[in-house]
Order: sequence, then C-alpha cells, then structure tokens
Amino acid sequence: MLKSLISKIFSKEQSQVVCGCMKVTAQEIVNAVKNGAKSFEEVQTVTKVGTGCGNCVESNKALVALLLK
Repeated sequence: MLKSLISKIFSKEQSQVVCGCMKVTAQEIVNAVKNGAKSFEEVQTVTKVGTGCGNCVESNKALVALLLK
C-alpha cells in the first residue's frame, strides 16, 4: 500500500485519500510539510490524519518521513 501511495503522490495524484476517517488527502499532508511541519505529530495536528480509527497511522508516518527527507 505504501509503495502505491508514494507513487501516486509523486505522479500528481495527490487527491488520494490517505485517511478515510478524517478524509485527509495526500495533498494535505504534502502541504503541511511544505508549510513547516517537522514531524508526523505536527502533520497530525494540522490535518487530523490518523486520529479516527488509527489504521492509517503507520503508513502515513512512513509517508511523512519520506517527505521530510
């Protein structure tokens, strides 16, 4: 899942929903990082990603880590 999500993000399909509970898109995560978020927790505060059921937390932590490199 993470590999396909990453390829979609880098192929401009950034409207992909990455957190179904909170309806967070990949673009929102990218924007949070571009606007200065320095950790997954900061991205989570801005976007609310992973604050519903929590099933997407690990894949989105990995995504944020890649974006922060």
